[in-house]
Amino acid sequence: MSQTGYIRPGTIQAGYFLFPIMPGSANSLSGGLGDLRPNHFHAGLDIRTGGREGVDVHAAADGYIARIAVFTGGYGNVVFIKHPNGLTTVYGHLKTLKDTLGTYLREQQYARKTFEIDLRPEPGQFPVKQGDVIAASGNTGGSGGPHLHFEVRDAKDNLINPLLYGFSEIRDEVPPYFERIALKTMTPTSRINGEYQRVSYVPVRRSDGTYTITKPITASGLVGMEVLAYDKTTGSPYRNGISCLEIRLDGREVFAYNMNSFPNEQTRFMNVHENYEVEQMTGQRYHRAYIADGNILNIYKLQSNATYKGRLPLLDGQPHEVTLTLYDAADHATRLTFTLLPETTASTRMDAVTEMPADYNPDADTEQVASTLSTAAAPVVGVPTATITTDENVLKLAVKNVSTTNPPVAKLFTGRTFTEQPASYVLANQAVYLIDLRQSLPDSVQFGRGIVRTNFRKRIIPGRADVFTEGTTRLEFSPRTLFDTLHLSMRPVVGGGLEINQPTIPLNDYLTIQYVPNYPIAIDTMRTKAYWTSGGRESFLGGTWTKGRIQFKTRSLGRFQLLTDATPPTINIMTATPNGITAKIRDDLSGIAEFRALVDGEWVLMQYDYKRALLWSDKLDATEPFEEGATVLVQVKDRSGNIGSDSTTIEAPRPVIRRRAAPARKRKR
Repeated sequence: MSQTGYIRPGTIQAGYFLFPIMPGSANSLSGGLGDLRPNHFHAGLDIRTGGREGVDVHAAADGYIARIAVFTGGYGNVVFIKHPNGLTTVYGHLKTLKDTLGTYLREQQYARKTFEIDLRPEPGQFPVKQGDVIAASGNTGGSGGPHLHFEVRDAKDNLINPLLYGFSEIRDEVPPYFERIALKTMTPTSRINGEYQRVSYVPVRRSDGTYTITKPITASGLVGMEVLAYDKTTGSPYRNGISCLEIRLDGREVFAYNMNSFPNEQTRFMNVHENYEVEQMTGQRYHRAYIADGNILNIYKLQSNATYKGRLPLLDGQPHEVTLTLYDAADHATRLTFTLLPETTASTRMDAVTEMPADYNPDADTEQVASTLSTAAAPVVGVPTATITTDENVLKLAVKNVSTTNPPVAKLFTGRTFTEQPASYVLANQAVYLIDLRQSLPDSVQFGRGIVRTNFRKRIIPGRADVFTEGTTRLEFSPRTLFDTLHLSMRPVVGGGLEINQPTIPLNDYLTIQYVPNYPIAIDTMRTKAYWTSGGRESFLGGTWTKGRIQFKTRSLGRFQLLTDATPPTINIMTATPNGITAKIRDDLSGIAEFRALVDGEWVLMQYDYKRALLWSDKLDATEPFEEGATVLVQVKDRSGNIGSDSTTIEAPRPVIRRRAAPARKRKR
């Protein structure tokens, strides 16, 4: 497959860059460009350093230092080098910077009295030559272990696969491999094995290295494919992503995906490249082999299937051969071939809009089955058991224990009007109703004497600003908030709080929420903030209070609650000697916002590793010890404004007393 459109001709010059870790020696990777990571594509290579820190990091080419930054998470300590050809290389998770770079960084941190910092030196301030040692590799920021994160970017901040530059230090003799594939119905009339569903399969590897599916599969309508697949480099146990995926239907290419370059600003679109719902529920990151609604990435190629955006059109009642091919950056290919058998389905729909009387109450002679969208069954005595789920633009309502020969017609209520819809199909003792949410957005669905509350409020369209207000709750959507159309559902949470759709729906940018809590007691607005609390987890969102109303922002949907953090952070100064100071710091709820250390009232830089909850001093002049008897104060502020502190005095380190081993006793004879 050809390179993506983001790489300009002439940009790839084999041999232009020096390998930044142990150049000339064999190495391997623990991550590659485009690997699927939480909420983003991985932006470069993760180069292994033998499980240790302190390995020399070399400048990949001539240039100058364009940026130096220190982040608590993310890249940690990071350096950017601008090169004469317009490209920039990035070196992340560094332990320390070498010589003048390290001195400059420390001086700026002391001048601004801050640990986190983002500096942009003048172009001629720090020139470098190819091969210069600029730093020592480390494990800072969001790193999961010692390594160097290495990127190549062009002048427009597009990320380019560094492996295209032909590093001999990386050998790749291992072809990519399939772990699972999934088939997914894409419209209400699609079927897989007779049902509207998503089904996954484990491909079987043949002796010649190709794969197949041994179980028969029937399918009809528009069907999407999803692929769980990986690659490895020689000598590494780590799973990397795939560089290219190609789909052929009866020999014709219908979809291809190439991850050799993409805009850094669009990295969050990984959430619509993958099946985000499956990732949130299982942790498995499937590549979609079709272009989901709202996906604007230009990393795909559609040949004979542009109308269907990669979805397989199984519309003729005939068997179809499907071939999937994986490629890695070294152009190794792995193929999976199988056949989709035809099936016949009958799906009918009867629409009838009826105006209801003004005094109509849907609860008067029905019993409630479910009160929220859920993937779990909701049994209620005296009425059938129902399961309700949403899948992109389709609401699936499965009702058990109904007549298989004459299932009830569902009534889709929107306010006082309703449409009637017969069951889409019946399987065993379960009737399934498939509701196209692009055509109808019901606030409740009645079947027989049962009724299901969907809590749908409004259809929110991406690319435009919108506001939804209900009671004392106000939701503000910017043009960038959504990837795709949101069928907004909302309900209060018992005990206080709010639930907006499900956490399985990704957001591109922030949603602003204003909310007046209905609590029976007064709220400590100084320390009470908003938290995302779906799935038993608590994630701090913050917020500002105005006249009893809190406003906060979120990039996740789900459940939100107000929690009060009145407990200050804990600080434990572990050592305070003329050579240095160390301390452990922790916070139990809102998280650490700021910290500082003072020695006899003078600010001292403290390096911070949140993974170890550890602070340690970094003196401006490493040769000048702290004075014995000086007072040390370490203060930490959490994100709810609570401040904790610990203090001590500088003491000379205690001498290490080595005990002499007792002489061995002679045995009595």
